[in-house]
Amino acid sequence: MANTATKNEEVPTRERILREASRLFARKGFHGTSTREIADAVEIRQPSLFHHFPTKRDIMAELIDIDHSEVAAVAEREAAAEGSAALRLYRYLVWDICFICQCPYDLTSVEGVIDDPLFADKMERRDALKRARRSIIDEAVESGEFLDVDADLAEKAIVWVLQGDIVETAGEPVPNADVIADQLATFILRALLKDQDQLGAIKAAAQSG
Repeated sequence: MANTATKNEEVPTRERILREASRLFARKGFHGTSTREIADAVEIRQPSLFHHFPTKRDIMAELIDIDHSEVAAVAEREAAAEGSAALRLYRYLVWDICFICQCPYDLTSVEGVIDDPLFADKMERRDALKRARRSIIDEAVESGEFLDVDADLAEKAIVWVLQGDIVETAGEPVPNADVIADQLATFILRALLKDQDQLGAIKAAAQSG
């Protein structure tokens, strides 16, 4: 018990709430999890929970922001950048996968609630992320860097890989996140590139900044 207390003292209460709530939401669903269960998991009283998050919806809303906001900003930045679209997609993928691998929250439940009217105000960032990814893929296809693939299917395939990584890590940061990110991003680009001999140059350009 002393070890648990010491560990809890090292992590701010608000952070512990997000971590434990994310695990409960992933296991029981957002609607199936009560604030009492979250408070019990964090080892605090419900009034303390409500001091940090007035409602359960506020907790999930923050987890949605964590999952989408910064990632969308990175994807939009790469979509607006100049140069090789394949390189920009690779950079985005490495960033996003590293983020997932290092994330202390289990974000498995986010996609399951994002279309709920309760979170209608959060859909724009999710949609912005999708638009940015799709824009990069469209550019790469039009420029001839990528095979003449269905861009919608390619974007969905990327989402499946990312969601699989979320499920695999489940809020438990993994070592060598950069290695995993490179492996998965390489896998995706290898499937899309028209000239796979360009892959080495793309990765070298990304590493050189």
